[in-house]
Amino acid sequence: MKVSEGNEGRVPTPRPGDEPKAQAPAVKEVDFPPAQNGVDYLNNVADQLRLGQPTPRNLKYAVLHLQAAAEVLLKARLVQEHWSLVFRDPGTARRDRFEAGDFDSCTTTGAIGRLRDIASVPIGDKPAKSLAILAKWRNRLQHYGLKAPAPAVEVCAAQVLDFLVTFVHDELLPALPNPESAAVADDLESVGMKVRGITSYMETRLKRLADELKDVQDRTLMCPVCEQWAVVIGGGTATLNCRFCHMAWAGPNEALTDYYDVFAWRDGNVQECPDCHQHTLLVDGVSTATAPEERLTMCFCCGAEFSVIAQCSDCLNTYAPTEDDDLGMCGDCLDARYAKF
Repeated sequence: MKVSEGNEGRVPTPRPGDEPKAQAPAVKEVDFPPAQNGVDYLNNVADQLRLGQPTPRNLKYAVLHLQAAAEVLLKARLVQEHWSLVFRDPGTARRDRFEAGDFDSCTTTGAIGRLRDIASVPIGDKPAKSLAILAKWRNRLQHYGLKAPAPAVEVCAAQVLDFLVTFVHDELLPALPNPESAAVADDLESVGMKVRGITSYMETRLKRLADELKDVQDRTLMCPVCEQWAVVIGGGTATLNCRFCHMAWAGPNEALTDYYDVFAWRDGNVQECPDCHQHTLLVDGVSTATAPEERLTMCFCCGAEFSVIAQCSDCLNTYAPTEDDDLGMCGDCLDARYAKF
């Protein structure tokens, strides 16, 4: 640094390179441990759903972020059991690859199975089904585009959100270090308040629906998508729909297929209806809002209920025998056989 003659007392002129360097700003980090990351997703989902009527865009991001939350939180619980369980094939697990995040992880369905079978975590069939539907919708949305009734998406998302809030509280919080546990608990409380608002909205819709369906309870079935008592059968071959989530089926056969897959595959079997002659009679597989614990025989097309059915020994069709029937034949075959007399 030099001082020019005649300029005594003035500030010295710095040489090039002597200028004070500006202090570099502190580098911010993205730091979301798994539990906090998952709950942060839940917070966003709750914001998307707590509107009175979420827009399709709200539901789109609710599906994407809720599926992300489910994967993060379910696998975080697997890691608490053992880090190798999150690998698609635990037999190939390596600690260095786990810590680097460089591996293929198990699916959501696989995580649920391992949590149930290995970690003894109680995950019921209903939330497991909702999680499976959510994963399917997310894959469609991410890769092909999703077209589904907005209320059905809303209901499924609300059910998964409610399950995950309880899951985090019961399964993840107890094993987290104190500082992280406190942070997650605070965030979870915020999510819980929003979920209560969503639940209240759902309950209001159910009360309104109960009044609408009060006269058809004996033909009202549980929806295989949202699991609310809101599917009324017996309208013939027309479109069937859920009055709660608005899931629609092209006809009774399509509705019967979905219902059978979810609720009746262990016990029921499908036959031709003696009344309308459609192949839509579910034998010993139907539960109604008036008899939720019973397994009834009902037709998805005409809505007829039968206490006893039999197979005609002549034409092999299904028929409803009378108390004094001792010939084992349906009415048409009886008429044909004895018409000549």
